[in-house]
Parts: sequence; structure tokens; C-alpha cells
Amino acid sequence: MIAQLSGQTVAVFIGIPALIIAVVTLLVYAPSIAKGPRYRPGLSWWAPPVWIGGPGDRTTTSAPELTAGESAAKPTAVVQSTGGASASW
Repeated sequence: MIAQLSGQTVAVFIGIPALIIAVVTLLVYAPSIAKGPRYRPGLSWWAPPVWIGGPGDRTTTSAPELTAGESAAKPTAVVQSTGGASASW
């Protein structure tokens, strides 16, 4: 005996799973769509160069400028932020 399917039955057994599949698909593909294009081999690189560990990454101190009446022999404190494994707890 073949029963006639009502609209509510179709919505429950076909519509809800289709909606769940659509939401999961959107959640999977949304981050890659939002990030934009990626680098592909063979194409030219369009991003600006990044120098990791270059001079812009560390704190450098320069000698202060002298004004009239000051001498260069005046001691100045030099603070450097280099190193890290000092083993002092």
C-alpha cells in the first residue's frame, strides 16, 4: 500500500535534513570565502614582503641628540630587549 505524502511529512523528512546540510556547507566554506584569494603556484605574488626578525621587530635605542651645553661624556642608560633565556626564576 502506497501512502500519499503530505507537505508536512516532506518538510520534516526532506526539508530539515536539506537545511542542515546547507548550513553545515555554509559554515565549512564561509571562512575561505571571507579570506579571499590564495597564492597559487605559477602566479605572481601580490602581497607586500615581510621581513621576519628584521630591524623593525626589535627595540633599538639610539643616542639622544645633544643640545647646547651638554657633553657627550654624560652617561646614559641603554635598554635593550634582546635574549630571553636568562634562567633566573
